[in-house]
Amino acid sequence: MDVVPFEDRFAERAAALLAAAHAPLGEASPGTDLADPAVALAHLNARDADGPAVVALDGAGAVAGFMAASVTGFPGSPQARVRVQQHAAAPEGARAIYRRLYREISGRLTGIGCFEHTVAVSAAHREIITCLVELGFGIDQIKGVRPLTPPRGSAGQTPLRPARTEDLPQLLDLTLELQRFHALAPMLRPALIDLRAIRDDLLAAVGDERRLVLLAGTEGRVEGFVVVDPDSRFPGVATIGIAVVTASARGRGVGTALLSGVVDWAVRCGFRGCGTEWTSANLVSDAFWRGHGFVPARYTLARRIDPRVAWADSHLSYRDLCPEVGRDSAG
Repeated sequence: MDVVPFEDRFAERAAALLAAAHAPLGEASPGTDLADPAVALAHLNARDADGPAVVALDGAGAVAGFMAASVTGFPGSPQARVRVQQHAAAPEGARAIYRRLYREISGRLTGIGCFEHTVAVSAAHREIITCLVELGFGIDQIKGVRPLTPPRGSAGQTPLRPARTEDLPQLLDLTLELQRFHALAPMLRPALIDLRAIRDDLLAAVGDERRLVLLAGTEGRVEGFVVVDPDSRFPGVATIGIAVVTASARGRGVGTALLSGVVDWAVRCGFRGCGTEWTSANLVSDAFWRGHGFVPARYTLARRIDPRVAWADSHLSYRDLCPEVGRDSAG
């Protein structure tokens, strides 16, 4: 097997592998737009030029798999994202193919100072998930989907209403509370956010009839809110983005009431399912979403590499760190 840089001539076969990997598995598994070979090919033709892309060729020179990475993140601290449309392999020998692909990609990424890698994988691809775990990855994010049935225990008295522009200061306060919560154990995720961008997006969402910003609260106090958009990957699914309930209101049915309001809105708008994404290490969110019927449909696995590998590699003369070892006794 040879691993070589991705070229346009490989796109059609790579798209066929991608579409086959995401073929519908029945009603229990929501289909994605990648099951359409034309959509898969369009994604490959529009692949990012800001990161490495490679293909694995079998002994006959046919494409057996491919992987590409997009480099994002703060200046001086790049991150590599391998999105769900940026990798696939033939079922036969998939483990070996992914191991070779990632060896090539990871070497190129660390070579440009990129030490944080993520790969998004369909929950149906258990062999690929296991392969990535064997390569040092762990599950970081979970994308779940549920049908539009009313959540149990949703017949409460929590007042709900669409957000208005004058609610923006309270929505931002809750967003900051959420980020501080994510910095706690066991998540321990630094609260590095662009508050201006979040404010602008919330303002745009409030004024967009295709989106929903739903809040819960009484007497002028916002106790929680959610932002809902059409899903970019799962056709017919309305996906919850930001979702937060203030700590003092947890356990009183506020989250369930908000989910019920989202389901009602999604039914009226003609959606067929509801989705959301949460951090695997977030014990509160994991229990809530799973307990309200969300079934994992996609995982994002992450690997953070020790940046000291940038200098402690094969070119380092380790003897220089301990000169007395191997010193010429003749002087």
